[in-house]
Amino acid sequence: MSGPKVYADLTFLINFIMDFTILWATGRFVGIKIIYYRIVIASLLGGVYAVGYIIPGMHNLYSLPMKIIFSCLLIILALQPANWDEFKKSFLLFYGFGFLAAGATLASSYFLPSSLLHSATYSHIWLLGGILAVVLAAVYGGKYLTGRIIPGLLKFNVELRFDNTTCTGKGFLDTGNGLRDPLTDRPVVVAEYNLLKDSLPDDVQHAIEDCSDETRILESVSRSSWANRVRIIPFSSIGKRNGILIGLRADELIVDNGKKSILHKNLVIGVYREQLSCDGSYHLLIPSEILLES
Repeated sequence: MSGPKVYADLTFLINFIMDFTILWATGRFVGIKIIYYRIVIASLLGGVYAVGYIIPGMHNLYSLPMKIIFSCLLIILALQPANWDEFKKSFLLFYGFGFLAAGATLASSYFLPSSLLHSATYSHIWLLGGILAVVLAAVYGGKYLTGRIIPGLLKFNVELRFDNTTCTGKGFLDTGNGLRDPLTDRPVVVAEYNLLKDSLPDDVQHAIEDCSDETRILESVSRSSWANRVRIIPFSSIGKRNGILIGLRADELIVDNGKKSILHKNLVIGVYREQLSCDGSYHLLIPSEILLES
């Protein structure tokens, strides 16, 4: 009788620790406030559920649909997702961290000598590898994801054509860019002046560089050779209400989304005289509509 009792104790303890770690990591990654007593209660239920598998006659409760339903209950109990989007993220991350823990645990077992791997004392030390992997992913993974991975996925090569000249730069997908051309109600792309400069006529360059504010730039550009391309783009931002941005109509804008090139004709390009990114990693702000085929 001692064998099954020890096995049940170890099964409960291992699953409690794993469930606690994975639920904690999921909540942290999603940005849900961690309430530890709820995670403890959910982890205790997870441990009990795992022990039930060794009880004869209980196997019907461990089919794949039942496991998914139970994991959903654990997520709801431990994290209380505020809405459907939070629940979906939590569900996917719960299983993602689970697979990470399983893979790291298996990998850790290969670093132990075979004599220790099968001993009673050290038989579960390799589980620390899985726990450590989940903790590190939760603590540092979010920073790396938001700092490196996501920005890289949101950058696209963009080519602009004015008459017979072209310029190319890196565009950043800006979902908060709601600027629109008042005449056509089409989205406006914002570009750094330095990117556009060599594609602009001399009189337009002088107007932008020699004037101190947008009102004077507008007056000067309206008398230039590109007067028919000029647009006034109204905007509001923190610290500046009722502002205006000088826009220039481009003949073509081509975005490379990694799979194919998307062409837009006669879009307005807002001219921004400063640098858009601190590190110079992108030169244009492109609204999400630009990634849709015209």
